[in-house]
Amino acid sequence: MNFAPQGSGAWLSARAGCLTASRMADAMAMLKSGKPSESRNKLMIELLAERMTGDAAPHFVNDAMRWGIEQEPMAKSAFEATTGNLLDACGFVLHPSIEHFGASPDAFLDADAVVEFKCPTTTTHIGWLLAGVVPEQHKPQILAQLACTERAHAIFVSFDPRMPAARQLFIKEWTPTLAEIEAVETAAREFLADLDRMFAQLTEAA
Repeated sequence: MNFAPQGSGAWLSARAGCLTASRMADAMAMLKSGKPSESRNKLMIELLAERMTGDAAPHFVNDAMRWGIEQEPMAKSAFEATTGNLLDACGFVLHPSIEHFGASPDAFLDADAVVEFKCPTTTTHIGWLLAGVVPEQHKPQILAQLACTERAHAIFVSFDPRMPAARQLFIKEWTPTLAEIEAVETAAREFLADLDRMFAQLTEAA
């Protein structure tokens, strides 16, 4: 299992050209016709560019994303204070058998859990509180994290410091089935096989 601290030069280099857990939903996005979605095609081109140049593609950070990045340390502190559980730092972890597939969980907990933090808009946070389940749109990311780290359990955390103190945290534990994790691994293999074919096409043409 390869490890590179998040934000480091090694972390950025290790991720270049790789399918990462944060983009797993895009990699799995297919139209009803069976054709790849626009988001899947866009991700494919982005990763091809990274492989051709060796440089990580720049990503636009909007205000909501910047807010999430800034609030994450507070979210982790609030989680530790509320639960009494201490988080372990983690970096970029490559899948043990699928080349160019990796994940950067926000934290590890104990020996067998990943923790994913989100700091969304207040309306989104309230929606998640009311639903009381791990949001479907974030399951591919978490499943990919579990696949790459070979862990079995996940904890989803939403944090909004603008809410009343008793409702600032939404914490939901989730233990997916082995079949759910294997389905994401299969999707990753299929996406990366397509990526390899396109990369070969480009390099052979050159």
